[in-house]
Amino acid sequence: MIHKFAGFVEAFKYNIVRIKPMTRTKRILSLLTATILLASSVAILTTAKVSAFDPGGPPVGGAAPSTPTGNWEYVNYQPTGGSYSPQTQINPSNVQYLETKWIYPYTATPIVTTLGPAQVGSGAPVIVVDGTAYVLMNDRRILAIDAGTGKLIWNNTFGTAFDAVKENANYPWLQRVLAHGHAINYYRDKGWLISSSLGSCNLYAVDAKTGKTAWTLKTEQICGTNAEFGDPTKGIIGSLGVQGYMSALGTHPPQFLGNIMFFPVAGASGAGGRNFVTAFDMTDPANPKKLYKEFTSPPAQGDPDWAIKQCRAANGNGWYFEYPKFLESINYPARDREPTYLATKCTDVPDDVVKNDGMDQVPGSPTFGKIHTATNFGSAVWGNYPIDQETGIVALGWGDQGPYTNLTHRYGPAIHGSGLTAHDVRTGKIVWWFQSIPHDLWDYDCSWGGIIANVQGKKAFVKGCKDGIVHALDWNTGKPFWNYDPPTILRGGNNIKTYYGVGANNRPTDPEACCRMTKADMGKPWMTYPSKDPFVQNCYTVCLESDFAYDGKRIYVATFNNMNTHRVTNVIPFGNQGGAALGARGAFPGQTFTVDANVDAVDINTGKKVWSYKVQDVAFRGGVMTTGGIVIVYAADGNLKFLDAETGKLLHEKFFGIPVSVMPTIGADKNGKYKIFVHIGGGGGFLSGSGTLAGNLVAFGLPDVLPQPQVITKEVIKEVPKEVVKEVIKEVPKEVIKEVPKEVVKEVIKEVPKEVIKEVPKEVVKEVTVETISPISYAAIGIGVVLVVISGVLFSRKKKA
Repeated sequence: MIHKFAGFVEAFKYNIVRIKPMTRTKRILSLLTATILLASSVAILTTAKVSAFDPGGPPVGGAAPSTPTGNWEYVNYQPTGGSYSPQTQINPSNVQYLETKWIYPYTATPIVTTLGPAQVGSGAPVIVVDGTAYVLMNDRRILAIDAGTGKLIWNNTFGTAFDAVKENANYPWLQRVLAHGHAINYYRDKGWLISSSLGSCNLYAVDAKTGKTAWTLKTEQICGTNAEFGDPTKGIIGSLGVQGYMSALGTHPPQFLGNIMFFPVAGASGAGGRNFVTAFDMTDPANPKKLYKEFTSPPAQGDPDWAIKQCRAANGNGWYFEYPKFLESINYPARDREPTYLATKCTDVPDDVVKNDGMDQVPGSPTFGKIHTATNFGSAVWGNYPIDQETGIVALGWGDQGPYTNLTHRYGPAIHGSGLTAHDVRTGKIVWWFQSIPHDLWDYDCSWGGIIANVQGKKAFVKGCKDGIVHALDWNTGKPFWNYDPPTILRGGNNIKTYYGVGANNRPTDPEACCRMTKADMGKPWMTYPSKDPFVQNCYTVCLESDFAYDGKRIYVATFNNMNTHRVTNVIPFGNQGGAALGARGAFPGQTFTVDANVDAVDINTGKKVWSYKVQDVAFRGGVMTTGGIVIVYAADGNLKFLDAETGKLLHEKFFGIPVSVMPTIGADKNGKYKIFVHIGGGGGFLSGSGTLAGNLVAFGLPDVLPQPQVITKEVIKEVPKEVVKEVIKEVPKEVIKEVPKEVVKEVIKEVPKEVIKEVPKEVVKEVTVETISPISYAAIGIGVVLVVISGVLFSRKKKA
């Protein structure tokens, strides 16, 4: 098409020379016509072919990426997150033509492994690097598949062969490693693939080209020894103040600042452990050097001043989000006021409210004055923790505070569980923190992915937690710009008997509703205390269970209602407690149990909702991604939905009948042709609504030849949006408009000589119609044709004169 474009330009040069005798009006119209058509052709060329293998790199300042690379190198596209590809090859004008390009069937029978429990399929989004798709399987195989053909290139089984039983026997403070894996990333300057870790303390890399294991970091290198971590089976506390277990869940792949590899490690949910962040100098991966180990939770013996010290460590940049105060400020439930409350600074909270954070304050308890064995200050980090190469800061969200839902033996906000922290990658020291859910009674962890965005001209960390609320925080201080609380989430009231209170109104603003930064709320044993009756709870244990997307203008976030019954049970030495009420839903006659999901587009600068799309009768898990003006949602109703990013309108959907709660991704093959990669079936285990079959990887792409639209001038003109016409008219000099008689414009179509029409090259029209990508291109071409006609008529009249 390049040579045709060059010829097109030369033809316009020739025609411009020919019209020299024309009046100034006619020359300007002709030049304007040429400019519009030239711009349209350039736009078509740049969208039809991209530089598929330009490594690009994360944009600075929190901006969204703008250069198409053909790749999707991290679980959320790039190290700063966002799940957004700037490609435009697949877009709203052609998404309906997507077709199956190939199918790669996963192994029908789970691979024999000691990882537990056995899971099938894949729970991690596919990444794409230089024409190769990489897949992390739940049994911990890593597959390399040709993105163009669907053929297997190599298969790494290092993780599958990991002896979890032996590891657990050698290190009794480690929970048995689970098979489940959330993510895989590609590190371009290293050539490594690194997946979610094997439990808390085992990490390895794979050479992306050969499929061979490049290096490993083992338990004692990342975590430590039995002497340091103790033995919970015998009640032995380690020398590092660790009691209980380190998590069986894999931690999200690490982040790099040069050769510094940053990695968080967490205790087990409801089973003790002690959280920390660590880093290694990976200049020589065969001889990694540990740089630090900075704890983010207190020792088992307890530290009465833990929360106070954390406020000082962050130079006062610690924040508590008191949800009842936020709702009061917006006049809940009317929500008709701008919020006057965003968060409470840690220096404004009295010391006696946060003193003894995490400690058992029940006299006579075996752990009185210490930390209960089941208490943890945040479980595994399984979402992207974005890193900023300019400041060297990394920000992450920690898992739940245990043990939920009975906190009788745990006082305080439990910093930093169910909260966010930012660290200097070079030292591990905390820069700021944001306690999203102080005294978390509901398992509202913050472990899904966060992003670096540009909010109101400043760099920001945008992150949501499982309560469904999204926070936009200043990247350097943690101070909130805004908090987005989806109005579609049922919070209480209106006869919905949820956890917010036991008063008549049952609203989050009731005096009984938790949690304000008061001694009473920080010591509340459970959500409906003192009632011991079963109740209905929405968002148990989640209203937001997915990554969200960011395209520079908006974030796209999926939340849902999932009402169920609940009862609180007694605290046990290790493990969480609570479960469905006896008799389950039958115990609540007349109660409506709402289940639905909503995808919201939120303005990145204001935190205001732009549009919302409802998915009825299902929850949502996995992730939302956006590309080419489309928001792609794989809902639990078995439909892959394509929404218009500007309006939220459903453009197209594909029905598979099998819900898979894993985010789709997009990338190009070696020929620069983009494909959307989707798991169909499989997932297993933790994936809501997923099946138990291994499933398949399916690649969808555009046909080699798109259906050719019929070009009828009148129809094209009708399709030109009014606002586009207005914009083009603005560009025409006023004196030109004045010089064109109205009667000429009205009669111009009727007076077009046939020879003028014949002079329009057919191949130009053909190229324009076939290669058009954007609706704006249609508009520009349509207006260009009109101006050509006007120019032709004026020229014809001149000749007659």
